[in-house]
Amino acid sequence: MEALKAAVAGAMAGISTSTNGSSAPLPSPTKNSELPLLLDASGRETLALFLAQCFEALKTWGKEPEQIKAVNGLFQMVLADYPIEKIRSAFAAYFKTNADMPAPADIVQLIERGNRPKLDRAVYVAICKRHDAERFPQWTSEWQYMRDFERFQMTGRMS
Repeated sequence: MEALKAAVAGAMAGISTSTNGSSAPLPSPTKNSELPLLLDASGRETLALFLAQCFEALKTWGKEPEQIKAVNGLFQMVLADYPIEKIRSAFAAYFKTNADMPAPADIVQLIERGNRPKLDRAVYVAICKRHDAERFPQWTSEWQYMRDFERFQMTGRMS
């Protein structure tokens, strides 16, 4: 446990604010909550504290406490374009259906899809196999899922 606290303190050292390394509650949202993480120092601190709590509480599949600094750096880099409130919301959506530590790509996909689950090829194929008469009218949630999946496959972007 002490090793994890020391690793968290080391990971947060590069964020410009100091802390005692405890698992304190997350700071409340600030007026800068719509700033991208790259420009929001308090948002970066919030993410670092949140990742430390996740690292302590979730399945991390063989990761050592000393790796929290690398995990924090990777999340900070990948999520730099998103505001902390969207990141927090995506983490909450992820934890409703998963018990292990997310990858940064999992969080990005949730943010990009408005906290809806990621697109799945198996679901797309199952919808496509239905007879056309079953898929009408065209403006169902399944139809929209097909369009979203096709757009993502063609462009690599959610929107």
